[in-house]
Amino acid sequence: MYAYEKMPLNARVDSVVEETPDWRKEKVTFDAAYLNLRVPAYLFLPKRVKPPYQTVVFFPSARVLYLDDSHALGDMAFIDYVIQSGRAVLYPVYLGTYERQVRRVLPGASTGMDVTVNTFKDLARSIDYLETRPDIDKGRLGYLGVSWGAADGVIYATLLQDKFRTMVFLDGGFFLGPAQPGRDQADFAPRLKKPVLMVNGRYDFSFSLERSQVPLFRMLGTPAADKQHVVLETPHDVRSQRTEMVKAVLGWLDKYLGEVQ
Repeated sequence: MYAYEKMPLNARVDSVVEETPDWRKEKVTFDAAYLNLRVPAYLFLPKRVKPPYQTVVFFPSARVLYLDDSHALGDMAFIDYVIQSGRAVLYPVYLGTYERQVRRVLPGASTGMDVTVNTFKDLARSIDYLETRPDIDKGRLGYLGVSWGAADGVIYATLLQDKFRTMVFLDGGFFLGPAQPGRDQADFAPRLKKPVLMVNGRYDFSFSLERSQVPLFRMLGTPAADKQHVVLETPHDVRSQRTEMVKAVLGWLDKYLGEVQ
């Protein structure tokens, strides 16, 4: 259902969008695996570290579904510290987000499987792109998803776990409504074997601690020694305790991707 043909990427760096003391931000594009479309993505390259870079592929929350221009990327507070730690971050513009909006409802509802599958293909092609770059350490890739990117990320990261060393799920959990065939998180979670960090809010109104977070954490197929569930005193937005969130995520990346030299 999720398989795709490994066609040429025809990738290019369209522009250098931003230069800061911490990073160089490139806008890149490459061919999608469907409908003869192009996928834009933003690659943040750290300035104080020599390549090849450890790299985290980001999947944002559903908040970005309401933004219409990727020049003002949402959810940056979930990843800016990752770049400042000396790691590259790739932020793809997935189908349904920013200028690539389509008619759809919130994740977890009865959306068309074609959108879900094509969103996965955007993620998979993003990894294909990273593998073409000599400045990226292809053996040290991680996945970081927030809310939507954590919940559906269980599906996507499981399918791509041979590419990732570790996964970080922020503000995620099981959807509690009925799932379409092919997108039931419970079909994927036991098959995810790579190290997983979950960071959640105790008072999350979208993914409750006892009904959604804990069942997902227990069902993950990752060995107990390689999975951790950090519960912060926040609602559905662990940025409310940013210091604790940053400490948990960077400590996890140091452990499983290696400390940045």
